[in-house]
Amino acid sequence: MKDYLKYDDTQIFKYDNLILAFVYTVGHILIAMTCNRIITGASFDVAAADAFIEPIINGFWFYFLLVFLKKTIIQKIEANNFKLFNSSRVGIYLAVIYTVGHIFIAMACNRLLTGAPLNLAAVDALVEPMVNGFWFYLLFEVFNKYKKVVHESNSGKSSKNPSPSMTRTSKLAPINNKKDLD
Repeated sequence: MKDYLKYDDTQIFKYDNLILAFVYTVGHILIAMTCNRIITGASFDVAAADAFIEPIINGFWFYFLLVFLKKTIIQKIEANNFKLFNSSRVGIYLAVIYTVGHIFIAMACNRLLTGAPLNLAAVDALVEPMVNGFWFYLLFEVFNKYKKVVHESNSGKSSKNPSPSMTRTSKLAPINNKKDLD
């Protein structure tokens, strides 16, 4: 497995992961505001409102898909016995539906909040997520390099082969920590 995801990275309450999420979120909001201002010419306050309101609406859209639409899609696939669709792949179907809905929500929010023409709202709804994707990738890579340097300097060893003293046990999932079972 790559160095991207180790057991240690999956812990829920780690300060470095919380800090990374916070930095990403602040960057995401600033990117959304900047894209909106550049593409549509919206004022700062309207761009800021859009950068906060649109993700909240998309959160409700996400919840609706998981709670209501997921069950409906699975039932329709299994009831009609579609050969092209399989209920075990419902995740990818929901991701596609979510993405299309996300784009329409972003366009609608942008249009309604900024008064931008529909074509500029559409451009913003497509460009801003791409820029945020690059922001995510950049932050992810920088953070992984930082973690590698910190782990190497703390142990004198590579983080790929940590010493037994470097491995920590998790109180959240002791079954995955073999030394807790002995």
